[in-house]
Parts: sequence; C-alpha cells; structure tokens
Amino acid sequence: MTWIGAALPVVATMLVVFVPGTALAAALNLRGATALALAGPLGFGTIGVAGVASAALHVPFGWWSVAVTAVVAVLVLLGIRLLAARSGAPLPAWDSWRPSAVLPVVLGVGIASVAIGSIAFAAVPSPDRVSQTYDAVFHLNAVQSIVQSGDASSLHLYRLTHPTQTTAIYPAVFHSIAALAVETTGVSVPVAVNAAWLGTAGPVFAFACAFAARVLFGGTSLRRGETPSAVQPVLVASAGAVLASAFVAFPYLLLDFGTLYPNGLAYTTLPVGLGLVAAATRWPESAPWRPEAPGPLWRTLLLLLGWLGGAAFAHPRSLVAVLVLVVPLLVAWFGARMHALAGRSPRAARRARLIVAAVVVAVILVAAGALLFVLHYYDVGHRPISDHLNGGPARAREGFGTAVLQGLLATSLVSPSQLPLPPAVLLAVVALAGLVALALRPGLRWAAVTYLAIVLLYAAAAGSDSDLAKLATGLWDKDKFRILAMLPTIAVPVVAWTLAAGGAELVAVLRRRAQRRQDPRDRTVIVAVSAATLLVAAVTWVGPALTGVGTAIGTVFSLPDTDKHQRLLDADESLLLTHVGRFVPAGQVIVDDPWDGSALAWALGGRQTLFPHLGGYWGAERKLVAEHLDAAPRDPAVCAAVRHLDLHWLLTDPQHLWDNTAQAKAFIGIDRAAGGSGVRLVASSGSTRLYRITACWD
Repeated sequence: MTWIGAALPVVATMLVVFVPGTALAAALNLRGATALALAGPLGFGTIGVAGVASAALHVPFGWWSVAVTAVVAVLVLLGIRLLAARSGAPLPAWDSWRPSAVLPVVLGVGIASVAIGSIAFAAVPSPDRVSQTYDAVFHLNAVQSIVQSGDASSLHLYRLTHPTQTTAIYPAVFHSIAALAVETTGVSVPVAVNAAWLGTAGPVFAFACAFAARVLFGGTSLRRGETPSAVQPVLVASAGAVLASAFVAFPYLLLDFGTLYPNGLAYTTLPVGLGLVAAATRWPESAPWRPEAPGPLWRTLLLLLGWLGGAAFAHPRSLVAVLVLVVPLLVAWFGARMHALAGRSPRAARRARLIVAAVVVAVILVAAGALLFVLHYYDVGHRPISDHLNGGPARAREGFGTAVLQGLLATSLVSPSQLPLPPAVLLAVVALAGLVALALRPGLRWAAVTYLAIVLLYAAAAGSDSDLAKLATGLWDKDKFRILAMLPTIAVPVVAWTLAAGGAELVAVLRRRAQRRQDPRDRTVIVAVSAATLLVAAVTWVGPALTGVGTAIGTVFSLPDTDKHQRLLDADESLLLTHVGRFVPAGQVIVDDPWDGSALAWALGGRQTLFPHLGGYWGAERKLVAEHLDAAPRDPAVCAAVRHLDLHWLLTDPQHLWDNTAQAKAFIGIDRAAGGSGVRLVASSGSTRLYRITACWD
C-alpha cells in the first residue's frame, strides 16, 4: 500500500475522535477552534467510556458504541445547559464559528498535520511497516485483540500479558481508535496503527497548541501596559497550530523511542489541560496578566473534568505531566490572590498571612508524605535507591550541564543511537528570546519557570544517576524522552506569543521610525507575523534536527531483507507471518518466542499467539510450555498443558530482538522444540519456520 492509500484510514481516525468530541463541546456552547481543540480529549473520553461500557454490557465494541455513548453524553450536557438557562444563567458562547476566527487556525492545523506526517514518515516507504521496537509488539497485538474479541475495555486490555487476571488495567483508547480504523476501512493492523498516529499526533495536538496559546497569551502584549492588536488572539492561536510541528521533543520523539503510542496520544491533550487550568483560575483585577477565561466557571470545571477523563483513558501518565505544567501557574495565581487580599486592609493582610502559612504547612506535609511513600515503594531499607531505575532508557549518558543546554536549545538525544541531535537554531533563538521576554514581563514569569522546570527534569534524567535525580524523575521511570516530550506543551505557546506579540511590536516600531504616528493596520501585522511564523517553521522542517529524527524513525520502521540486524522482523519472516492464516485455521493459537518476532503473527496474520508480548505474567501452564515445550514427547505434564491450552502450532526464528539471549531464555523450550521430534515442518520463509505440534496430538 502507498501512503496515498492510507488517507482513508487517517480520515476515519480523525472522524471517530472529532465527531463525538465536537458534539460534546457544542453541547456546552463551545464554538470554532475552541470546540475543535476540546474535541480531542472529549473524543478520547467518549471512546474510552464506550469501550468499558460495551464490555460491561457484553456487546462488541464498534463505531455504534461510540455513537451511542456520545449521544447519551450530549443529552446529559444539554440537560445541564437547559437547567442553567432556566435558573437565569444562560450559557454564553466560547469562541466563534466566524470564518475570520476559525479558518486561520484550521489552516494552521492543516499545515502542521501535513508537516508532522511528512517529517515523521519521510523515511518510511509504506504505511504497512511496523515499528521494530519492544513496545510496538504489545500495541499492535492489542489492536488485533480488540478487532477479534470486540473487547476494548481499559479494564481488560492488560489481560494480553496477564491472562490469569480478571481485571487488568491498561489504557485502550489508542488501540480502540486503530481497531475502529480496521473495522471501518478494512486496512491491516499496521496501517491502522500508523493512521491512528497520523490522525491524532497532527490535528489533535495542533488544535490543542492553538487553544493553549490563545488562552495563555492571546490577550497579552509584549510589554505591560500595552494593548494588543485585535487580531492577536487569532494570530497567536494560528502560530501555535503551525509551530506544533516544529519541536523534535513532541510528537516525533515518542514515535522514535518506544514506540509509546498511548503515552504520545495522552500528551497530545496536555496543552488543553494547561489551558483549562489557566482558564479555571480567577485572577484579581490588579494582576499584570490574566488568561482568557470566558464564564461561567462551572463550565470550565466541567470541561476540565472531561479533559481528565479523556487524558486518563489515553494514558494516566498525562495526569502527572500536567501537574508539572500547572504548579508554577497555580503558585503564581495563589500569590496574586493573596497579594490582592493583603492590600484591602490590615485585617485582610493578617488573613492572607494565615492562609499562606496554612498552605505552606499543607504543602510540606504532602511533600513529606510523598517522600515517605516513595521511600517505602522503593523499599529503601533493603535496597538503596541507587539500585533502582538503571535500565537502558534510565541511564545517564551525558553531563548534567550538557543536558540542560540541550533542553534550552529544544533538542535531545535521539534513539536508538542515543546520539545528540543538532538544535534547530532559529527556533531555539526565538524560544530563548521568549524566555527572556517572559522573565521581564510581570505576571508571566510562571511560564518561564515551567519551561525551565521541564528542562531541569530532563537534565536530571539524561545527565545524572544520583538518588535525587531518580527521586525527581521516578514517576516517568527516569525516562528522559517522556520528560522532554512535555516541553512543547509550554514551548509552542511561548514561541507563538513571541512571534505574534514581538512581530506586532516590531511593525509598530518600524512605523514610528518612518514618522507614521498611527498604529499599524491589522493586515500589516497579520502578514508580518504569518511570514515570520512560516519562516521559523519552514527552516526548522528542513533543518538537521527534524530531518535527523525522521531518519531515526525510518531506521525504527525499516525492514531488512533476510538479516534482522537485531530487529524483530526481516522481510522473509514478515511474509510468513502475514500469510500464516493460509496454514493455521482461524481460532487456533500459535506457540511463539516473542523475542524472535513471531508474536506479531497475531497483528500481521490474524492468528493469536500464546505470548503476545515480550514480557508478562503468563501463569503456570504457559510458563511450562515456554520453558519445556521441547520435552513434550517425553513429559506428560507438558502435554497436559499443550492440550489444555489447545496448542497445535509452533512458529520460530533463530534471530532475536537486540540479539537478547538473557531475557529470551524464558522461552528456551520453544526455541529448542523447533525441528525436534515433537513437531512437523509445515511452511518456511527464510529462517522462519512454522511447525505443527505432533507430540501431544498424534
């Protein structure tokens, strides 16, 4: 299949997210780009609830279950809206569908989506390629599991690797979106997975960045006391949408590393979460900065609750990430509120001091409790913290100062080579200029603190193996890539504001120097800011940072002809796995060593594998088969497990991912059974062999 042929499933994934999400947003009188920005997380929440509800009602998951869930949710929201209107508080609109307000943002999102897709898959020749990474095995097989079983519940998905458990929680929204693409368009699971990434990483994230940029900085000038131009909110939002495609850290890095599909899906919603928290804060009139916050407050809180649900169903790690993003904002808001309270009267000042003291004590107690929990979780009394989080992704590979510099320059290490990418110089210059402007602009220093906090967390993960670094970054498994991927959530709005507000300021200065006293026309500002945004974006798109990460993604998705070169698959094995259904009847399970790539027979060929992932808690019978299948001709216990699990097929290949022999030893009995007396060869392709198990059945 060509990439043109993948257009239909990409559109399908966008529709399954944006149609229900926009319907829910419209029910709360959200309009225009704001409605489209909220559609992403609200759509994710709808899909997640539909998956859980369908499983609870014992009906197959499909587009109809998403539609029914959306209709029910819309009716509930319309009822709430009607009650508010009858109480004398009709719900005002947030944003507008006027073409001048929505079309520039939609155009920016379109540009960003095309750029993101083109950069990410520039070196991937076909949409049916799979990511040759550890995590991708689970995610692709999870999609096929939903397609075949009709169970898309996030309460059940982890049964793939915990088959003996009744409830095994893992966020299923990304897999559900891909499964719906399979069901509605008939494409293969690999195509659907790539389409689901394209349909969300581009438009959902770009609309979210536009929303955050407008809420945070749409009404804020470069200097205090100045009134921004009337077109600045749309300009900032449009610039934010375009610039969503410009940072290596997200969305590209998590496609290269991992591949972390659910984590990436959740991070597409982070700008919306940040924007909603800002909109929910009510700043005093005297504050030097206030976000865009159309009332009423209850609607913003309800939307924030909907965002929490959608982000949690996408991946709960997003909830930890948003805490890092909003804490500086909330501290600044609290400080502004207390300062305003203290200025009312001496009595109010005493009250403010008491509130501050109580909050400080509460924070200290919470921090102490969190520290005790972490120490208990890591069992520090028996095992030092230094013994934890020492895996490959968690290992520091450079100096702390170097890592800080990388974060400030908006670049990073690139996997799997772990070599530093060169920075996008023009983008880095604008970002650093924005940080300086934030530091100088009263009321906006919280945004600079947020930016620098993420940079320091990244540096702690990438540049230090100290106990403090492990404690600070443990919630992300000390994974520098997951941490750095948060940076564009604040960096994109900052750069968009720098270009929009700075561009308007520059145009005004130039006009004054030309002895023109009148303010510049809106059209002049629009042209100048748009040109500057496209220049920064275009230079970044073709620069070494994004072309480098595109090349790295191409390596991850490459398919060698006959030698795996430490990957999961080569072309020979992929061919047999894709056509395994010609030999194995539907409904039968294949015994596999997942480390040799054969686990992907489920995702590629539609035949379930006994071990659908490289790691898991499989239960006694599966463990016995994994370790001693070769003993089946002489061990009745092994044959009893084979018969109970109804196993008739064996699929093997001698080459393993990363040439890993240590962890693959857990499946040594499967490898030894290949070619033995208990199996009969049925088909082969290159070094890959499909056998029929005869020891326990003939």
